[in-house]
Amino acid sequence: MLKSLLFVWVLSANPEVSARAYVDAFDYRVGDTGTVSTTVAEALGHESLAGAGYVTIYPPSGPQVGIRWIASSESQYEPMHRLGWSAIEVMVQDPDGLVPTLDPDHFSILAEPAYLTTKQNVRASQVLGPSDELLYLTYINDTSTSFLNTPPSQTAVGHPFIMVAGTRDLTATLEFFTRTFANPVTPPIPFKIEVLSEVYGLDAEHLHDLALVRFEDNFGLELDQYPAAANDIPTSLAQEGGTVLVTASLDPDRLKRPLNWIATHTDDAGNVIGGVIKLPSGTALEVIFD
Repeated sequence: MLKSLLFVWVLSANPEVSARAYVDAFDYRVGDTGTVSTTVAEALGHESLAGAGYVTIYPPSGPQVGIRWIASSESQYEPMHRLGWSAIEVMVQDPDGLVPTLDPDHFSILAEPAYLTTKQNVRASQVLGPSDELLYLTYINDTSTSFLNTPPSQTAVGHPFIMVAGTRDLTATLEFFTRTFANPVTPPIPFKIEVLSEVYGLDAEHLHDLALVRFEDNFGLELDQYPAAANDIPTSLAQEGGTVLVTASLDPDRLKRPLNWIATHTDDAGNVIGGVIKLPSGTALEVIFD
């Protein structure tokens, strides 16, 4: 069973600038630094990332999910134009009060705060960050009624609690999760995603199928059905960008079937303690045994 989100890996032409933007806007703090391992770089299909420096930042409250900025050159990345990880959903207290305070030199507002359903329980704004990463800044009126039951943020901006990924075949992706993990999974839900409709020239009221995967510790994945025109995950680093990897903890004793590893991590005795797998869309997911 998938348990918790641990890290979100985002490419950045200037990790220090990206980190500082979150420190100033969201009161995040700078944590560890390091370099991308050869194992992870090769699993992503971007061997040139091996040895690239990274800076990790952490939220001021809640679970300490790190956003890890990886040093990379400028790219032609455009959010939601390709399959794979597309957005980071962050719990906030007041999107209406937060969004006007964001520095326009680092953050671009794609959609002003609005309720996402007629129930008016979830209010969110879509924002591009300093490295063109897509953020959903989300407030939930009554978290006890949500599928994930995520506790509200104790600070103005809290932790990433949902990672969003796009696929051309939502059915195949859901079958992968239900056959592999013991996590609860919703059936497809028709949902209005205005930023996605805009990218593909669809009417703003168009409904896209999405589904949610609930982690044990109140995190989740949102899996979006993308139009057939969506691009594959780039093989060229020059076209890659945004979130390229998500790391989650996993209870290996509650797997339904063995994982098909792209790469593995081992301890000093040679025992597998995690590794990188790929979803049917080619989306890379790193899991660490817990």
